[in-house]
Amino acid sequence: MTAEGTQLAFSVYRPRSGCTDEFLLLLREELATLRRRGHVTERPAPVVRAEDGELLVVLEWSTEHAVDDAHADPEVLAVWDRKAQLADYITLSDLAGSDVPFARWTVVTDL
Repeated sequence: MTAEGTQLAFSVYRPRSGCTDEFLLLLREELATLRRRGHVTERPAPVVRAEDGELLVVLEWSTEHAVDDAHADPEVLAVWDRKAQLADYITLSDLAGSDVPFARWTVVTDL
């Protein structure tokens, strides 16, 4: 059962050339940090890959204010700064394959 007030987020990234493996490791560190700091729940966060290499991560914020709290957390911000060096943030609508009903992608891992 999901706690009341949690919110699912869809984060989409385009890893820079040659950075995908390092980026995936950093995503694992990011989720561990967000969980340890209480910003996201323990729900597994699936990572999927589009045909062109873009990545989608689905995570659950612990409260409706958790994302704002994370943006004020120096430990989280340090991880996010490193993330921005390895990938570009894109919108869900820009994710390859998202323009069809029942879109599907290859599962990479759960974080």
